[in-house]
Amino acid sequence: VALLERDHPGLRMGDRHMPLNAAFMNGTVEGEDVWIPMDCILGGQERCGYGWHMFVECLAEGRGVSLPAGSVGAARGVATAVGAYSRIRKQFRVPIAEFGGIQEALANAGSDGVITIAGTDLMNAIVDNHEAPMVISSVMKQNCTERGRRIVEQGMDIAAGSAICRGNNNYMGNAYMSLPIAITVEGANIMTRSFQII
Repeated sequence: VALLERDHPGLRMGDRHMPLNAAFMNGTVEGEDVWIPMDCILGGQERCGYGWHMFVECLAEGRGVSLPAGSVGAARGVATAVGAYSRIRKQFRVPIAEFGGIQEALANAGSDGVITIAGTDLMNAIVDNHEAPMVISSVMKQNCTERGRRIVEQGMDIAAGSAICRGNNNYMGNAYMSLPIAITVEGANIMTRSFQII
């Protein structure tokens, strides 16, 4: 495994991926007759051959931190934006926050949010302790992104019409549309469940 600069001779950068209209930094890279100097090999000459192992360790940390963090963001966004909306939006001259169904959805989103935050704090502490927990990071990614999906879906249910109409005032639509990305990247949740959890 080697790390090369974007302008390295022989490399061709393809278009960036655009999953479900969300900004994404990944894209295709092709190359022909690419000369890779020894100092570009991950780990250098003395660790030549261990690059994949080092790469997977880094992936484990990133997967366990970045994707759960997105779910924490979803939880905080739903709690503040949708929570405020439910106090302002009225149905039959009563704030919808007074209705039992809305309260249940907010409580479920809040509960999943607190669990996600606690799990993220745990994962961050493990990484700060310089551990590389591949299985725990997979479980965290799977669990937190599934909770993130439920949180956003609860928010969509509460925001209702304002969440499904595209436009500048829609604060839920993009989060909802990009849910499958977090569920799929860095090991699809269904595969993680099949191999490591069930």
